[in-house]
Amino acid sequence: MPFNTNSGKKAGQVSQRGRALPVELRANLNDLVGKIINDIDYDELSASQKIKLLDVCLKYSLPRLSIQKSLEEFETPRDFEINIIGDNGKVIETHHTTMDKDFQFKNALGGK
Repeated sequence: MPFNTNSGKKAGQVSQRGRALPVELRANLNDLVGKIINDIDYDELSASQKIKLLDVCLKYSLPRLSIQKSLEEFETPRDFEINIIGDNGKVIETHHTTMDKDFQFKNALGGK
């Protein structure tokens, strides 16, 4: 069977690559990791073991924490204004709008 768009699509469906873990499973894994981390006696670790633990923890926690923060916490809406300036340097139009979670740039200039 030749490898083309159709066969590649079928192969990808069979292999199920790219499927994320269910939310409940991820939450349980996070709880388990938290319990294991809390049970570690850090005073018994050598300096190199502490650095290795920090390295492993940062690789998996920092990127995910930044993604979670952006998905869970929305910034407060910001008011701003856009000025359209003509060839003579004077303001022709002024548009006031609020940048919130529903913001679209085309609407900021009065377009619908």
